[in-house]
Amino acid sequence: MTSKDIADRLAATRGISKAKTREIVAAVLDAISTGVAKGEVSLAGFGKFSVSRRAARPGRNPRSEETIVIGPSSRIGFRAAKALKDRLAGR
Repeated sequence: MTSKDIADRLAATRGISKAKTREIVAAVLDAISTGVAKGEVSLAGFGKFSVSRRAARPGRNPRSEETIVIGPSSRIGFRAAKALKDRLAGR
């Protein structure tokens, strides 16, 4: 499902124009990404988005077997809430 699909579904179920729901979905996704960039976003009944940071670490070039330094990086994690897990499990 894409953000366009979500917006279209909202438009159909709520009686709002597709253009307006696309704006709303874009604003919600922007708010989530801004919140995650600042720390953590928790949506009750859905889950929690958070950022984990990885320090620089040694690695190996598989072609030349040369030792290299892999730079620091950040990644986004998602942890599903119990309510979402239960819904996916069919409970």
